[in-house]
Amino acid sequence: MAEVRLENLCKFFGEVKAVDNIDLTVKDGEFLTLVGPSGCGKSTTLRLIAGLEKVTKGGIFIDERLINDLPPHKRNISMVFQSYALFPHMTVEANIGFGLKIKKLDKDNKKSKVGWALNLLRLEGLEKRLPRELSGGQRQRVALGRALVLEPDVLLLDEPLSNLDAKLRLRMRTELKRLHKKVKTTIIYVTHDQAEAMTLSDRLAVMKDGRILQAGTPSEVYEKPQDLFTAGFIGSPTMNFLSGEIIPFVKDENILVGIRPEDLKFSSAEVPDAVKGKSSITESLGSDNYLYVEVSDALVSMRLKPEEKIEEGKKIWLVFDKRKLHRFDKSTGRRV
Repeated sequence: MAEVRLENLCKFFGEVKAVDNIDLTVKDGEFLTLVGPSGCGKSTTLRLIAGLEKVTKGGIFIDERLINDLPPHKRNISMVFQSYALFPHMTVEANIGFGLKIKKLDKDNKKSKVGWALNLLRLEGLEKRLPRELSGGQRQRVALGRALVLEPDVLLLDEPLSNLDAKLRLRMRTELKRLHKKVKTTIIYVTHDQAEAMTLSDRLAVMKDGRILQAGTPSEVYEKPQDLFTAGFIGSPTMNFLSGEIIPFVKDENILVGIRPEDLKFSSAEVPDAVKGKSSITESLGSDNYLYVEVSDALVSMRLKPEEKIEEGKKIWLVFDKRKLHRFDKSTGRRV
C-alpha cells in the first residue's frame, strides 16, 4: 500500500490542457474514484500516474518519492484497462501468472500466488479455460488477478465495468468492494458512472475540463456540492435548478436554487412558500416513482410515495424542504 500525491499536475497535448493543475492526495489504502464525463481528463490522469503518459508540468509522488521519470515497470503500479487486455491464447492461470513469469519467480512461488488470486477472485475450476470461454465478469476478474498477484503499491482501474451488462455491473461492484476490504491496496478508479463512484468510493473527485472541481466522501459531495456542475452531475435523477425569482422565499435574480427530487412534496391546494406548477408525466422505476412538473420554463422532478397518484395536466403546488436547499451564484456557478 502507498500514499499517492499529485502536485500541480498538468498534461498538454499541443494547446489542449487535458489535465490542468491538479492537486490531490490519495491516502494509503484508500479507494478513490475520479468521476466525470467523457473527455474530462480522468483517464489521462490515470495514465500519468501509471507512467504511460509523460508529465508536462507538476509532480507525482508515491510515499513522498517523486516518480515522474520512473518507467512504468519500476513504479510498482498495476493497471486494469477497460478492455481487460487478456492474452487470447493463454489460459486463466497463464494470464494471471504472466507478470510473475516476467519477474522470473520460481515455480512454487508463482503457483502459490496464482492460487491465491484464483481463490480470492472465485475463479477456482476455471484455470484451464481461455478468455473466449469466460463470461465478461470472469474476464474482468482474471484481469484483476493478473494485476493483484504483482502486489502493487497502487492499483489503477480504468472503466473496468463499462463493458458489462447492467445486472453484472451491479454484481461486480459488490465484488470490488469485497476485494478492497480484503487486500487493502490503494485504488484509484476511473468512471463516468456517478452511481459506481458513489457506491464504491471512500472518496471521489469530480472532474471537468481537466480540473478537479470537488473531492470528498460520497455523502459530502452529494449533500453539499460546491458548484453547479457537481450538483447536476452527482445524483440520479439529477438535481432540479430553479431561478430564485420564482421561489417565494428567495426572490434573487442572481441565484439559482437547487433541490433534489426526494426533497420536494406536492399539494393540491395552494400553501405558503410553495411554487405553482402543472403535473406532467410520471416515470415508474420499480420501487421509485417520479413525477415531472412543469414550472415556468423548467421541468422539475420529484419522488412520489408509493401510494401517491396524480393525473397529468393537474395544477399543483411544489413544497420545498428548506433545510435541503442549495443556492448557487448564476454568474460563477459556485455555491453561496
